[in-house]
Amino acid sequence: MKKFGFILLTFLLVLCSSSNESTDIVDTSTTTIKEEISIEESDVTTTSPAENSSDTSIVENYEYDKEKMSPFTGLELSPELWLKRPRRVIAFKVDNNLNARPQSGLQEADTVMEILVEGGMTRFLAFYMDKTSSYVGPIRSARPTDPNLVRPYGGILVVSGATAGLIPAIRELGVPVLEEVSAPTMFRIANRKAPHNLYADTELVREYIDQKGFLFNQDVNPLYDFGNDQTNWTKGAGRVTVKYSDFTTVIWKLDNDQYSRFIVDGYSPEDDAVAHNFITRDGYTDILQIPTVVVIQGPLYNDEVTTLPSVLTVGVGPVTIFSDGKYIEGTWRRNDIADPFEFIDSNQEPIEVPPSKQWIHILPLNGEIIISEN
Repeated sequence: MKKFGFILLTFLLVLCSSSNESTDIVDTSTTTIKEEISIEESDVTTTSPAENSSDTSIVENYEYDKEKMSPFTGLELSPELWLKRPRRVIAFKVDNNLNARPQSGLQEADTVMEILVEGGMTRFLAFYMDKTSSYVGPIRSARPTDPNLVRPYGGILVVSGATAGLIPAIRELGVPVLEEVSAPTMFRIANRKAPHNLYADTELVREYIDQKGFLFNQDVNPLYDFGNDQTNWTKGAGRVTVKYSDFTTVIWKLDNDQYSRFIVDGYSPEDDAVAHNFITRDGYTDILQIPTVVVIQGPLYNDEVTTLPSVLTVGVGPVTIFSDGKYIEGTWRRNDIADPFEFIDSNQEPIEVPPSKQWIHILPLNGEIIISEN
């Protein structure tokens, strides 16, 4: 009997041991499955399609603040600049003849516009609002396209003169004109010959204009829409060639994040592109550079008053914008000379131009734009 009881007890012990081992195996299996699920969920998180997609990028939000930002660059100004406002907009007409190079003040301006004149040559409008220069020039005469570009910003056009009848016509369009005045506001330099030797100090010009009681427009609109969304721009604009005529071709070459300016024109030997430099009052010289190049194209016509060639900048036309080796093509629109430009892409959406200093070409429709990688 005792023997039977011992056997029974042994059997029960074995049975309990077997049951515990079975339970341990199940628990281990369950733990392993949970660990695998945890690893898989972690993998999904780190390989999110939104993070790995090459088409997805974060666009920094941009909002224009007219109190603290420049309407000509879209950039925020330092407090010592915007606290000086309201500030007048002054546009200096700058020569581009061979005898006018290297020019002064273009590198200091808020923005620069380049405009076709007679003979297939170009001249510049150097806009100053928040920036200053004690040495802008050479200053030359007005042309019919000028008031259409100065009017939207309430600017005052500073020139050496103009063809008979043009300055009264410009004033009738609502653009004040300041012609040559005596030194020190405007002055002739000795090391260049007239008419390529008239220069000005921007702050002395402001003082003179204030004393003469010129109208003051404090509400200055931006050039166009600025913003940081360039996700639909095309790469491959390391070199941009803008041909105005058989006489004048401008070449922009990307150097890091700036385009350096070169020029080929009737003055150039053997059609060679030469660096287009600026020079300061104290003699420092370097190549002109710009982060953003805008090419606005319009029909070429002869002005009724002067018969001089002009480019139409009211209505619609093609626009091409270049920045940091990328570009976008679209359409510009403007209903009146008092309106700023509006840029629309092929999807009829506004184009956001990168906030930076702008160089704006006003190019005839028959001009050429050549884009290449280098």
